[in-house]
Amino acid sequence: MARAGGAGAAGAIAVLGALCVGAAIACNDAGTVVPGGQGNAAGRVFDLGGGVTATLGDDGAFSIVSSGATLLATPPGTPLLARTSDPDDPDGWHDPTKPDTDLTVLPVDPSSVGVEVVPDGSSTRAIHLVVPEQAPDTALLTVSLAADASFVTGLGEQFAHVSAAGRISPMYVAPGSPWESDTNEAHVPVPFLVSSAGWGLFVRTREAGAFDVAATDPTTTRATFEGRTLDVWFFVDADPLAVVARYDRLAGLPRPLPRWALSLLHWRHWAGPDDVLSVATEYRQRHIPTSALWFDDGWQTALNTSVPASSVFGDVQSTMATLASLGYRVMAWTSPYLEKPAGGSAPPDPAQVLYAQADAAHDFVQDGEGNDYAPLASPIKGGAGVIDFTSPNAQAFWEQQVAQATRAGIRGFKCDYGEDFVPDLLGARDPVAFADGTTAHTARLFPIEEHATYHAVLDEAFPGDGALIVRASSWGGASQADIVWPGDLDPRFEHQGDTLAADEGTGLAVGGLPAVVVDAQTLSVSGFPAFGSDTAGYRHQPTRESTLRWMEHTALSVIMQVYEDGARLPWLYDDAAAEEYREMASLHQALEPYNAVLMTAAQTAGAPPIRPLPLAFPGDPGGAAAADSEYLLGPDLLVAPVLEAGASSRSVHLPPGKWVHWWSDTVYEGPSDVTIGAPLGSPPLFARAGGLVPMLPDGIDTLVDATAPGVVPLAAAKAEMRARAWPAGTSSVVLDDGSSIVIEDGSGGVTVTWESSGVVRNLTVDVDVRTRTGSSGPIEGVTTVSGPALMALSNSSESAVEASTSPAWATNAAAGDAGSATNPGSPATATHVWLRFVGSGAALLEVAR
Repeated sequence: MARAGGAGAAGAIAVLGALCVGAAIACNDAGTVVPGGQGNAAGRVFDLGGGVTATLGDDGAFSIVSSGATLLATPPGTPLLARTSDPDDPDGWHDPTKPDTDLTVLPVDPSSVGVEVVPDGSSTRAIHLVVPEQAPDTALLTVSLAADASFVTGLGEQFAHVSAAGRISPMYVAPGSPWESDTNEAHVPVPFLVSSAGWGLFVRTREAGAFDVAATDPTTTRATFEGRTLDVWFFVDADPLAVVARYDRLAGLPRPLPRWALSLLHWRHWAGPDDVLSVATEYRQRHIPTSALWFDDGWQTALNTSVPASSVFGDVQSTMATLASLGYRVMAWTSPYLEKPAGGSAPPDPAQVLYAQADAAHDFVQDGEGNDYAPLASPIKGGAGVIDFTSPNAQAFWEQQVAQATRAGIRGFKCDYGEDFVPDLLGARDPVAFADGTTAHTARLFPIEEHATYHAVLDEAFPGDGALIVRASSWGGASQADIVWPGDLDPRFEHQGDTLAADEGTGLAVGGLPAVVVDAQTLSVSGFPAFGSDTAGYRHQPTRESTLRWMEHTALSVIMQVYEDGARLPWLYDDAAAEEYREMASLHQALEPYNAVLMTAAQTAGAPPIRPLPLAFPGDPGGAAAADSEYLLGPDLLVAPVLEAGASSRSVHLPPGKWVHWWSDTVYEGPSDVTIGAPLGSPPLFARAGGLVPMLPDGIDTLVDATAPGVVPLAAAKAEMRARAWPAGTSSVVLDDGSSIVIEDGSGGVTVTWESSGVVRNLTVDVDVRTRTGSSGPIEGVTTVSGPALMALSNSSESAVEASTSPAWATNAAAGDAGSATNPGSPATATHVWLRFVGSGAALLEVAR
């Protein structure tokens, strides 16, 4: 079975060595010399192009200047690069989150640093610095920059705040913390920092480290990592989101997601086949759009045999066939462990038989002394082995096991655990040895290797139609990790660090709904575009209100996945809760074309789908204060989840421009702060003037094929598309079937062009003419520019236009107003014009002259 190669390729970047060490030499990715690196009295100066220069001084000072203005620099008197010397124990554990006053810190010789300017054809400038090994006693290397007033974020999974300022963020998971989880919650650490000022810093290493962003010293940001060499990248672009994209292209772009993953995903611990079919059928009877069911731990004959258990599935083939007929993909929980046989005469279970096979073949991670490594966090109480995914033999062995699940029809896996290889085991180095030579120093690559092994099986069994949901990863891991879920969170409105409620135990909260609104943003700008928290958390029990508010957030995210333990199903609360669930799931599925476009941009160019306001609108000072509670879903939708218990309204910061409230259709002018009513079922959602949102028709139950009576699959409406548009300038979108929509707002009116690929043939588009910038005149009428003629419908509605079998148009103007003789609903007083294209065509919404 062919192994997916993305993980190894992303992590194995050759150091350019002697070619890039010369005092006046810079290299591109291929190692060829490019202009730059000219020496002068201040050191070396590198021309990055576009008016951007970088200087590395003879004293170690570093700066980047853009169009004459200093974009970033080192603190006065502090070199960019320094090393910590430990002659007695350079390979021992050195905590990068804390200064070690007993050790000596020395500047790195700047003349030894290799520098290359790396263009990639975009407007984003990149400069790459390689710190060679200078002394065998080096324990840590540090990058120092002067802190400024810009908004900085990234660093992978974060729960407290979107801004990284004022915190020390470890780039490794470690046990022991004030949180109830007893870890530091760094499941997906990414050593990338991006600033609203238009620069980014990426420390490309698998060693343990930490970012201290103006926490210890408010004037300085430091990145400190273990190791004797360091690979440092700086990116510059006036658009901070372009900086994110440039980092993503370097670190490794994400895999394409199957379409069904953008529908609702439901998971639970299933009691048996009757339970499975009861819930699966209930979804269909209530027409709550759902395309996948997960089977959590307990679905196998024994742990990680990958053989479906009859106690859960009954007759496996029959149950899988029924679920397929209802339009479900099936996913299953997994972990990288096998159970060690216990002593005594009891016969081993199937997983223990597998353990013996793997142990005999040396397929387990070792502890450095030739013994099987004892995992720290496995779900097995009596001892376990951890599969060594760096070993080709172990990969092949595990692929054979996983293939038993795919042969049964399972198309995806939730990869849990696998975070045992911590660099800091309560202040000591954890001895671990992998087949490829990896040690605890660089074990952050383990989950990526694990995910690649699963994808090798999925890609062979279901090319392009399998998916993983994972908890742990690191930079570049999105090339194998389709969806990240943040582990076990609290169920209500807890912020990270809150004292837990009396019925939730003791300790400090990992975080609830406010924490995932933060996490979705920091992961998206760190290279992981598809994030899906357990709706209503996992720990303890949610309230009805927190369940529904969380659903409002996940509905307006790329991924909507719902966990329930038999007590959280909305229809068990009451019918009103079930109806809101249906509406939110329907909205999420209707937005699938929009989310698919966002994911395509992430997968091809690195553009983040979920965007913090300060990066999308860097000139808006109000964005920073709102960042923890608002975000952009793509360029055109602003989402402001309700994050407080009992709230029925909330203050929303609107960035510059016009914004249209999705539910009331009210137009607001930003930048401004407005108070918005937000009853359950109407989360604050705004569309940007200039926005264009493609959507699926209502009434689709599943995005995969279904044959059961009464189930409406996507195929039943695949010829149809709809869209909402708020013209201001020119907007366009290309759908995944190749069809396209273009909206052009000009002095003569608004031109709408629909190019059908022949797969999606028909388009109904709602054009809000109030946001136009091309002309202030009212709409006089609609003229067909190309394609079949659009005919006016009298006294009509959007639903009537959408239902028309022939090209048509109508407005929302009141009947009887003065206007077009062919449409008593006068265009002159319209705020919305609805167009129906049957096949390709174009129409002009004409402005009165």
